[in-house]
Amino acid sequence: MSNRMLTLMMGVVAFLILAVGVVFVVALAGGGGDDDNGSPASPSNNDDSPRSTGKGICSGKSLIVPGNDPNTVLDPIQVGDVSTSEYVVEIFGGLVTLDPELNVQPDIAQSWEVTNGGKTYTFKLRDDVVFHTGNTRRVTAEDVKYSIERAADPVNASPTVRAYLGNIVGVRDRFENKASNVSGVKVIDERTIQIDLIEPSDFFLSELTYPVAFVVDREQIESNPRNWTQKPNGTGPFRLAEFKPAERIRIVKNDRYHLGAPKLDEVIFELGGGSLLTRYENDEIHIGGFPASLLDSVKDGSNKLAKEYRAVPNMAVFYFTLNPQQPPFDDPKVRQAFAMTLDRETINSVLLYDAYRVADGFLPPDMPGYTESVHSYEYNVARAKQLLSESRYAGNMPRVVLTFSGSGAAPGDLLVAIQQGWQDALGVNIELQAIDTSAFLREQRRGTFQMHSDGWSADYPDPEDFLGKLFASDSTLNYTRYKNDEVDKLLLAARVETDRTKRYQMYAEAEQLIMDDAVVIPTFWPVDHVVVKPCVHGYPDVSMTVPKYRFVEIKAE
Repeated sequence: MSNRMLTLMMGVVAFLILAVGVVFVVALAGGGGDDDNGSPASPSNNDDSPRSTGKGICSGKSLIVPGNDPNTVLDPIQVGDVSTSEYVVEIFGGLVTLDPELNVQPDIAQSWEVTNGGKTYTFKLRDDVVFHTGNTRRVTAEDVKYSIERAADPVNASPTVRAYLGNIVGVRDRFENKASNVSGVKVIDERTIQIDLIEPSDFFLSELTYPVAFVVDREQIESNPRNWTQKPNGTGPFRLAEFKPAERIRIVKNDRYHLGAPKLDEVIFELGGGSLLTRYENDEIHIGGFPASLLDSVKDGSNKLAKEYRAVPNMAVFYFTLNPQQPPFDDPKVRQAFAMTLDRETINSVLLYDAYRVADGFLPPDMPGYTESVHSYEYNVARAKQLLSESRYAGNMPRVVLTFSGSGAAPGDLLVAIQQGWQDALGVNIELQAIDTSAFLREQRRGTFQMHSDGWSADYPDPEDFLGKLFASDSTLNYTRYKNDEVDKLLLAARVETDRTKRYQMYAEAEQLIMDDAVVIPTFWPVDHVVVKPCVHGYPDVSMTVPKYRFVEIKAE
């Protein structure tokens, strides 16, 4: 959700596909929280007892799904990864939200008006939004203002506030400690708040669906500043009831949720290991991963689980980043040579059982504004060798290190195959380097990697979230400091263009230039292959992280 950076642990994924047979995405932060925040601690004084009936997985109102340990504390202004946002979007809420069809919908705001040439948004708040604890304290415009100013406060070091709220007048000045408040956020009355923008934006409401814009409880934070995230007091459809690291996270319904109480009593995220398919077949979880090696059997209907199988394309992309600030990738011919010698089609068919979609560009097909006219480089070894011979590193290639987030793990068959393919085609020795997640995220933000495996998952359904956030030279998420004046010109023009058709065309032109520069090599657009119990109704096949569990119910078959 996010912004949500996906750091693809390609070797680990390949191992799981081949050895365990389950395709799933290991999602880690790249644009996300501060490493120094540590892992969330288990909440104490848990008085939300489990709701399970013990009479079978489909007999009650408890949904059990696989989950991942959060990578940051459950503080919306620190979240930048898929794993943590899965929980944060259910516990907290903002002025607006995304529904399962990815449309912007009112949340805490009841309505809004846009004036001043698209630069002023005036939100009218609902009068029935309350914080979880006690369900008595109503959310007011002061809470919204506090939450935005807290996000912009440099003391809190939010890694995402400038990228997602930086268009609000005063946010950047506050973050840089040039101002004591955010001047562009004004409380008109208890139920009305006005937000002024630096420039008009067709996607501002979508940015407000990102966690950094969520409303938090000032009273809770000020009374317990160090530990409030252990049991955060949000306004979302669920509240945190239990968190045992590496075991489970349990969220229970908010009966007074202003958009309608969830149909489930609770959602239990199982954080332990083991085969998701085996656990699914043993009726331990309602939703499980499906083996890539058996995809043919569900497609032809011969597998007994064929009717329970779903393929859910992700609005995400996996890719390699080639740092244009470091040799040898400061030479575009070297980058292009590498791009031309990654055989994605063969890798997907042989190693991944065609489980993913081969990425021929950066924007995934699910993204509004996607166009088939954009292409990355085709596989062409002969041309790649020619380019390498014409580069300034011909015959003098420096050491090349490909870094991936693996916590010291062996790289696995997928990365080894990619490494070998480049070495065979180009005669370049490539060293694979695994480092632990926290160090990976820290060094990625510093732009220190020469080459690394990478990925990005949509925070909101707009090309700006992929292209502007990652490749504009003024973006705080452009970690490699990539700069192309023509790309910048197009992205800046698209950022302020309110005609959506014109804006999408500008993004398409910028995307093609980025592909030509080969600072990234897109590999795959991921697909989740899952099985869902027949008793689970209303579970949406949604391509990105949105609050979804309030729509789900369990009906005994």
